[in-house]
Amino acid sequence: MAQPLIRISRQHALLFATFLVLYEFLTYIANDMIMPGMIKVVESFHGPESAIATSLTAYILGGASLQLFLGPISDRFGRRPVMLFGAIFFFITTLVIACTYSIDAFLWARFFQGMGLCFIGVIGYATLQEIFAEMDAIRLIAIMANVALIAPLIGPSLGALFILYFDWRIIFFIIAVFALAALWGLWRYMPEPVGQVKRDGVKINQIPLTPRVIVRNYKNLFCHFPFMLGSISLGLLALPCVAWIGLAPVILVNDAHLTIIDYALWQIPVFGALIIGNVVLHQLTHRYNVKKLAILGSRITVIGLLACVIIPLATTAHFGSLMPGLLLYFFGLGLTGAPLNRLILFMTPGGKGTTAAVISVIGMLIQGVGVEIANRMYTSHHNILFGLFCTVVGAIYLLLLWSMFRAMPLDIQDAK
Repeated sequence: MAQPLIRISRQHALLFATFLVLYEFLTYIANDMIMPGMIKVVESFHGPESAIATSLTAYILGGASLQLFLGPISDRFGRRPVMLFGAIFFFITTLVIACTYSIDAFLWARFFQGMGLCFIGVIGYATLQEIFAEMDAIRLIAIMANVALIAPLIGPSLGALFILYFDWRIIFFIIAVFALAALWGLWRYMPEPVGQVKRDGVKINQIPLTPRVIVRNYKNLFCHFPFMLGSISLGLLALPCVAWIGLAPVILVNDAHLTIIDYALWQIPVFGALIIGNVVLHQLTHRYNVKKLAILGSRITVIGLLACVIIPLATTAHFGSLMPGLLLYFFGLGLTGAPLNRLILFMTPGGKGTTAAVISVIGMLIQGVGVEIANRMYTSHHNILFGLFCTVVGAIYLLLLWSMFRAMPLDIQDAK
């Protein structure tokens, strides 16, 4: 790992990254382990089938609820205290969700638990972006992403096994125990970048927490046309992934009549492709700049999303016909996510907490609303409609990304 830009050792930075990715892993697996059991959860509460995908929507919307507050607060008071508060809050809400006894209470608890997602990009990853140089940050984040992606890779399998032998509430009690470990590690090793002077002499300044400054900073971001195009594009990039997570239990278990174990096994090649994409990204950072990496990954991503409707239309509506396109999409997603995020985050000179907050909340809102649209489209239980949803998202993403590159100043494009 490269030398951090602030005055901490490589080992210190690595330990921070380790406990940050543990926290991220737990926020993911809190969703991935329960998804194969959502049918059981809904049955135990006598709730509707639509609550399966709605539980994911609630989790995502919770993850979109705090960013606009967290960004300016962390720019003023520092990343570390805000991150520690987030870890404590996630621990508490994980225990609360295990104690719910109605479908409405469960969905509300999922919303509050989802708030734990708010602290990952706005605080945790913004810190990594600040304390490492461009390509060093992308390489480290690619490695961390592969660790975090173990959650959707093994989460459904673990969740399926737990559901077969234990009550679903035990999942959340176990996650809470590990959340305590993540909290301890972040308390012990997370550095505070705000106020520090980097090794190149650049100071990470505090941003005043006044209504006038906050409104001005957000206005500058929301009025920055290339930045907004990029943020919306980044949200759309991950939308088919989130829609698959939300609807896969219905597609594979309810419609294809697979077992919960079979459902979990089908997630392995899908999220395995995403991990491979991150591994390839790590290698390509030595050959291409950020813009070229984003363009290359986007081409592969869009081709995969187009295949999600072309192959089912040309062959059969069986869920297996979706898989070639999904595998290509997930591979492209692994290539594209980190470079595109870096490109957008440093497109403007403002505080990175505030900037990351806008990127994150836009992405979460797009994904939360998008999952519900996909959920409504799939009420007819036809896989071609899911493929059509993916293709439309891919087309809009490509159009907005092209528009972003056209609108970016040439000096920024050349620098990237």
